[in-house]
Amino acid sequence: MRPLDIVELAEPEEVEVLEPEEDFEQFLLPVINEMREDIASLTREHGRAYLRNRSKLWEMDNMLIQIKTQVEASEESALNHLQNPGDAAEGRAAKRCEKAEEKAKEIAKMAEMLVELVRRIEKSESS
Repeated sequence: MRPLDIVELAEPEEVEVLEPEEDFEQFLLPVINEMREDIASLTREHGRAYLRNRSKLWEMDNMLIQIKTQVEASEESALNHLQNPGDAAEGRAAKRCEKAEEKAKEIAKMAEMLVELVRRIEKSESS
């Protein structure tokens, strides 16, 4: 190692010093503006996410109302069937078969709607 020369220590490198206004305009102002844009963007996205979730909840609520309405109609139909039995034994058997087929179709439709509801719920939870 060589000893330090006094001349080397006495001469520091020259650094350009900016005026405070130039420093602010050149370095800080762009950063501040970018941060403002980021904040505005995040605020907008937060609002959109809230509306998306709200929309999904409305869809699920409407589907539940449809299912409830169909179940109530099915119950009412079954009660009407019990209150108004057919006259002849053969006629009753044929009507019961038709009613059973109708009920099976209604139940299948409700099951499909429930499966769809569960899929939507799972999809919305994973989003």
